[in-house]
Order: sequence, then C-alpha cells, then structure tokens
Amino acid sequence: MKRNRRKTFAYRPSDRIVSRESIISVVLGAAGILGYYLLLLGSVKTGGTSGVLSGAVGWILTALAALGLYLGVRSMENTAAVMKWKIIGLVCNGIVLAVSIIVFVIGLITMI
Repeated sequence: MKRNRRKTFAYRPSDRIVSRESIISVVLGAAGILGYYLLLLGSVKTGGTSGVLSGAVGWILTALAALGLYLGVRSMENTAAVMKWKIIGLVCNGIVLAVSIIVFVIGLITMI
C-alpha cells in the first residue's frame, strides 16, 4: 500500500503551493528595494558624500538582486506552484537590477 507523503519542497500558506525559490526571490527583491530606499535617504542626509560603505552596500544589493532574479527564473520550472509570487519576485529583483545599472552608468558618466 502506498503512503501519502507530504511534499517537503514547498511552503503551504493555504491550499495552494508556493515554491521556496519564489518566496526567497520575493524576500530578496523586497530587501533590495528597501535597501536602496535607505541608501537614498543616507545619501540625501550626507549631501551626496556617503562614502565607500554605501557603495559596497550598493554592490551587495546588486548581487542579491541577481541571485533573487536567478531564483525567480528557476522557480518558473515548477508549474504546480502559484504564479503570483514568482512574478512579484522577478519584478522586484528586475527593478533593483535596473536601478543598480542606472546608478552605475550615472557614476561612470560623472567620472568622465
């Protein structure tokens, strides 16, 4: 007789399956947006001279957004999971990566 085993690879906040990768992607995307907001506030308070620490935090946020985007794309393979969280994670991480690229390009332009 076959036993009904629970799936251990997904969270179940309700009767729908939410994949672990999509939840991590959403959390990383939200952390990236909040992190850039805090960096913006810190830069405004210091008059645009935040220093090396804020630049390092910006690079860390970029790396976390790239990881979140990777996990979001990887979670698309699971067709049984809810699509809403996958899309939210991809959009949040895409926004953070776009802002990172814009800040990087603006920094390159001002150096010239």
